[in-house]
Amino acid sequence: MLCTTLIRLLLRSFRKKMKPADKTLPKKVEAHIPESRLYTELQQLEKRLDMIISRKKLDMMEQKNQLKPAKRKLRIFLSNLSADQFVDVNDLGNPEDIFNLDTMRTPSWTLRIEGRLLDYVNARKPQVNPPMFSTFVKSVIVELQRDKDLYPEGNVIEWHRTEGSPHCHGFEIKRKGDTNVKAKIMIYLDCKPEKFKLSQPLARLLDIHTDSLNHVVLALWQYVKLHKLQDSDDKRYINSDDSLRQILGQTRILFSQVPDLLRAHLAPPDPIVLEYEIRTDKEYHVSPVAWDVDVEVPNPMRERLEASLVVNPQILRDIGNCDTRISSIIQAINQTSLRRDFMNSFATDAIGFLNQWMASQTRDLETILGESRLNSEEVRRAGWWEQEGVREAIWLLGRGVGNS
Repeated sequence: MLCTTLIRLLLRSFRKKMKPADKTLPKKVEAHIPESRLYTELQQLEKRLDMIISRKKLDMMEQKNQLKPAKRKLRIFLSNLSADQFVDVNDLGNPEDIFNLDTMRTPSWTLRIEGRLLDYVNARKPQVNPPMFSTFVKSVIVELQRDKDLYPEGNVIEWHRTEGSPHCHGFEIKRKGDTNVKAKIMIYLDCKPEKFKLSQPLARLLDIHTDSLNHVVLALWQYVKLHKLQDSDDKRYINSDDSLRQILGQTRILFSQVPDLLRAHLAPPDPIVLEYEIRTDKEYHVSPVAWDVDVEVPNPMRERLEASLVVNPQILRDIGNCDTRISSIIQAINQTSLRRDFMNSFATDAIGFLNQWMASQTRDLETILGESRLNSEEVRRAGWWEQEGVREAIWLLGRGVGNS
C-alpha cells in the first residue's frame, strides 16, 4: 500500500514537470547568458502594450455604447397597375366574342407600396446594400373605400411582419375592379428600441410626444431633480407634486415602481397615414407626391468600432502557438540550468552534495507519507529494495531528477 501511494505521487509529479513552464526566465540565467536581458525587456514591453490595448478597447466600447442611431430619410412611393380594363376589338377574331363570358378577362388593378432609404446628403458614393423597406415596417393596413356587396373578399388588407420573414423592397396588393378606388394606407414603423406615444397629461409634463421607455423614465427623473421631489430621508422615494400626483395617482412613489406606473400612460405610436386614389384609366399610374419619413439606422461609426474590436481567430491561434513554443523553450532553459547547477554542485563536493540531496529527499518523503513512517531497520535490508513497487518508484524518481 505504501509503495503504491509513493508511485502515484511520483507519477503525478512527473506529469506536472511535463507541462510547459511559464514564460519567465530565472534571474540566475542572466549571469550565464547576458543576452537574456533583451528577452526580459521584451516581456515588459509586451505587458505595457497589452495594458494600452486593453485600455483602448475599453474606451472604444464606451464610445460605441454612447453613439446614438443616425437619422435617415425613408422615401415612400405609391403607384398602381391596371390590367384588362379595356378590350381591343382588333385583337378579337370574332367581334361577337366581346360578349362571350368564357373568353372575357376580368379587369383588375395592383397597388404598389414601395420605399427606399435615401443616401446621405454629402455622400460621395451611393450606399451599398442599403436596408430594405420592410426592415423599417412592422405592420401595413390598407382600407379600400368600395362597395362591400360587390367585393365580398373584404376591403381591409393587413400585413404583419413575423419572425424570420424575408425582407422586401415593397408590397403589392392585387384586386378585381374597373373603377377608381380611394385607399387609406397606414404604415406602422418598427422602432428599435421600441417607442411609445405618451398620454396628453404626461406629454405636457415632460414635453415629449413619442419616445422609448428608458428616455421617458430619464425625463421624469430630470423633472424630479428639477423640482426637488426626491425624499431627503430615503432617496429611494419620490414625493409627488400636484401635477405628478394627478398623473401617477400616488403621493409617495418608490422609484423602482416608476416604469410600471408609466406603462398605463404609454400607447403604440401613431401610424403613418397615406391617402391614395387607385386609377384604372391608365395602365400605370404613379402618385405625384412622395412621402419622406424620419427613421433611425445604426450609426456607421458603431459598425466600424465593432469590426475593430473583433479579433481574427487565426491571429489568436498563431499567438497561442507562439506562446506554447516560447514556454517550451523556457522550460528547456530551466531544465538545463537545473542540470548545470546539479552537476556543478556534484563536481565541487560530491559526498557533501549526495548527503544533502538524500536528506532533502528524506524530508520530502516523510512529508508525503505523513503519519505513515518508514521502518529504518527494514529499509536497511536488501530485500526491501528488491520489491517491485520500490524498484519502479526509484526508477521514476531517478528519471525525474535526470530530466530536471
